[in-house]
Amino acid sequence: MAAGLQVWCLTIAVLCIRSSMTMQAKPNIVFLLTDDQDRTANSLDYMPNLNKIMRDGGTEFINYYVSTGLCCPSRATILRGQYCHNTKIWDNGDLNDDTPGFLSGGFTKWLNLSLETSTIGTLFKAGGYETKLCGKYLNGYNDQHVSHVPEGWDHWHGMTDMAYFGPHFSDNGKLLKTAKTTYQTDYIRDQALYFINKQRDKNKPFFLYLSPFAPHAPSKPAPRHAHLFNEKKAPRNPSYNPDDSIQSQKPSWLKTLPKLTDQQVDSIDNFYRNRLRALQAVDEMLQNITDTLEKEGILNNTYIFYSTDNGQHLGDYRLPAGKRQAYDTDVNVPFLVRGPGVKAGAKSSQLIQSVDLLPTFVELAGIQGPNDTKQVDGKSMVSLMQGNEVREFRTAAIIEMLGGSSNMGSAYKKYPDFEKNRFWNNTYVAIRVTGDVPQIYSRTNFLFALWCTGEMELYNLTMDPHEIKNIVSDLATQEMMGLQEFVVKLSTCAGSECHNMSKIINEVMVNLEYRLKIGPYSSAQIPCHNPKNLPSKQNDDKTELYSENAEYCYDDIEKCGRELFKYGFPFADNDEIPKHVSDAWQVHSEMHDTN
Repeated sequence: MAAGLQVWCLTIAVLCIRSSMTMQAKPNIVFLLTDDQDRTANSLDYMPNLNKIMRDGGTEFINYYVSTGLCCPSRATILRGQYCHNTKIWDNGDLNDDTPGFLSGGFTKWLNLSLETSTIGTLFKAGGYETKLCGKYLNGYNDQHVSHVPEGWDHWHGMTDMAYFGPHFSDNGKLLKTAKTTYQTDYIRDQALYFINKQRDKNKPFFLYLSPFAPHAPSKPAPRHAHLFNEKKAPRNPSYNPDDSIQSQKPSWLKTLPKLTDQQVDSIDNFYRNRLRALQAVDEMLQNITDTLEKEGILNNTYIFYSTDNGQHLGDYRLPAGKRQAYDTDVNVPFLVRGPGVKAGAKSSQLIQSVDLLPTFVELAGIQGPNDTKQVDGKSMVSLMQGNEVREFRTAAIIEMLGGSSNMGSAYKKYPDFEKNRFWNNTYVAIRVTGDVPQIYSRTNFLFALWCTGEMELYNLTMDPHEIKNIVSDLATQEMMGLQEFVVKLSTCAGSECHNMSKIINEVMVNLEYRLKIGPYSSAQIPCHNPKNLPSKQNDDKTELYSENAEYCYDDIEKCGRELFKYGFPFADNDEIPKHVSDAWQVHSEMHDTN
């Protein structure tokens, strides 16, 4: 009897060990997402640890495109695997939230649409993973929402105040205010190391989502990095502050922008330096995490993904710092991965998008995807990560924007289409094509954008990588109408049809045959969005330009509103941004979408 009992106990123990080993055989995933990091201005080149860990040790995808060049909608796409036209999160939840009957985006709309019920967090948790998010979640998630813990996260550390020094977090629903001397990126690093070393259940695989605010404006570096890169300047590409012959080819309000002033040029260069400085702590964090994974003996079973939510233009096309445009500066962003089976030291030119992240995570983890198959607009890129030859992973990337430009500052108020600190309209749908669509257009490697005004842009990126020569006037009528149909069709796709190019092109050709018989469109197929009916509290320029928190600014509120933010963020001509100025911008940026 005793012997039989011992055998039975031993059998159960062995089964438990096998079960634990099987569970742990699933890979861990670390996802590091920065904020507003460029690729075209070469920020990755100044991150030595990243170059060693991710470039030399993994694969870099140089044609990775976010679906929109803006924080909240881009992050919603990552969380859900859907384009903006399916999440309906178009903006950061700024002025548009006060427009009667319209809610453009932000955390509040995310909640109202019940989008949290199916995200990468809920999928990983349902699949047996231990999950943690530490850092920025969605614009509008602030101290007022601290008790809200989204579904799917075992350990929730969502940032509710994104100050570089002294940030606030929701610690599983309780407000945590860090000390004013605490540097945000370092704190997120420490949380990551604590999770890997102590907090997690070491018998389970994990998904760790880290989202520091760097290098987003005001781009405050850690003190140890404050005086690096003193001689660096923003790249002077052909797109930088161009002359009239180039700028006049742009559509809408862009073509009327004046050349950047000397003050703006100095400010952009200073901003560029501070962005590089702020990224140094991120680079150190990446090294610390990798070292810790190795010490724990799990590096070889862990995928590390590195990316950002959108890019940044830095004087390109006469635009001061910002985003929201369809150009590569704003939407072609860093994307690198390393891990088991990932080809080391490789660089892929395959066209991929942020909608592909969720299905990639699902395949790597061997977990169930969303119940609604139409939720997943992208497809898994695992085969590309492994270095497998794929003739054409994706033909066209979709880029969408509904709303206004980035915050430009009151200096532009005399120019057409300027209202409430932005230019309107800035609504368009664009396609970035690297493959073949010979039925529609004979060229490959191009950007085509259809604006709500009916204006169009077409750039051949093989001959014109900086997108300065608009060749749309060279199109034959059938080519122009075909590209219009292509854009309109993709702007309404859902689920797998978004990457079923043969089906989409067939439908485009059918529509085109009909359209050629009855003539071209008489108006743009994309409705413009220009909110005019703002409540009275938003009608005062100085209120919109700043906020009700006057104590953070100069005593003179008029000067604060009219002068301090005259050109958007006052990046300062010297290397030291006055504290009261950066504090003012921090409050302003939390209350209004400043970029």
